[in-house]
Amino acid sequence: MPVNSRLIQPVSMIVLTGGPCSGKSSSLAYLTEKLSDKGFMVFVVPETATLITGNGIDRRKMDKPGQIVVFEEVIFDMQMSFEDTYKQAVARIFPERRKVILLDRGIMDIRAFLTDDVFNGIMRRKGLTRAAIRHRYDGVIHLVTAADGAAEYYTGENNTARLETPEEALRIDLRTQESWLGHPRFKIIDNSTDFEGKIKRAFSAIARFLGIPDVPPTREKYLVSRVDLVSLPAHQRLDIEQVYLRSKDKREETRIRRRGQDGAYFHFLARTRLAGARSVPVEEEELIPEQEYLNLTRLMDPKTEVLSKERICFLWNNQHFELDRYNGRHRGLMMLHAESSGPDVKSQTAIPPFITIGRHVTDDPRYADRNLARKNPKDSPKI
Repeated sequence: MPVNSRLIQPVSMIVLTGGPCSGKSSSLAYLTEKLSDKGFMVFVVPETATLITGNGIDRRKMDKPGQIVVFEEVIFDMQMSFEDTYKQAVARIFPERRKVILLDRGIMDIRAFLTDDVFNGIMRRKGLTRAAIRHRYDGVIHLVTAADGAAEYYTGENNTARLETPEEALRIDLRTQESWLGHPRFKIIDNSTDFEGKIKRAFSAIARFLGIPDVPPTREKYLVSRVDLVSLPAHQRLDIEQVYLRSKDKREETRIRRRGQDGAYFHFLARTRLAGARSVPVEEEELIPEQEYLNLTRLMDPKTEVLSKERICFLWNNQHFELDRYNGRHRGLMMLHAESSGPDVKSQTAIPPFITIGRHVTDDPRYADRNLARKNPKDSPKI
């Protein structure tokens, strides 16, 4: 079986989320236009809470906790139905076109408005896990509320369903960010630029999710010498297993990955290719069944071995970090991955105080996962 025959998903779903007054609605027209320019058919699913509030089910009329729980569970069911219906419909109606659905919020946003016990109870009733919900989506963009860094623009005039004060907006924004921790393609867009720069950075992130070339990378990597795990803020722990497959094309890398949490595992097939005269790396990825993953392990590059690590995802100072702790012969090796603010923001990544950095290794090939997977690497990484 050719391992790169089904790498483009028929329909991609991208969540646009954020705190109150973060610019989600205002961004949708820009993002729709830019993605259309790149050859995508774009479909937009509106925010479910705003939709039902504007049609009479108003949270402001609810004065009992039980009412809020029912309200949020209704949003859960409607959101799930909207997503499934849209995805099935556009896949059937436009089978030959590249398609992307932009969602004004996703299911994990509901957690921001409920206690963990209540939200977990809803998931149990639906027979779902957090991992299963996260992996419904191909990418998540979190736009930070204007109440954080652009308070003069915080307003409820463009959304009559908005009830929150700026202080409440800040709490909801952080809670929403924490709800999406653990998603493999999660990008936080802050207010460090004007709004035009903010939505341009959002588009750059979506372009990377969809494998659109000529988008500059923004991921930084640091060798970690020490981490105070006790001081970690809210975080998610994931187990990752990565296998590199044989490839005849030197400009292309194919790999499979097993990613799990709380007993729920998902399997991915990915390819990174160098596109254009400037050899810009473009990544394409799809979710595959476990049996297909097991079958593909037989095509593992014999010069490599399975690469295993624990990934800790956390937030600090409006930034998303991933701390990788390697297993096997690389035990003791730790690396921190940080998303920089993007091409329009020329600022260095602020390292959390509970992590001690050894050095910056973004451009050091010894610390690339492909090199770490080699049985006899030309350059051995130093811990």
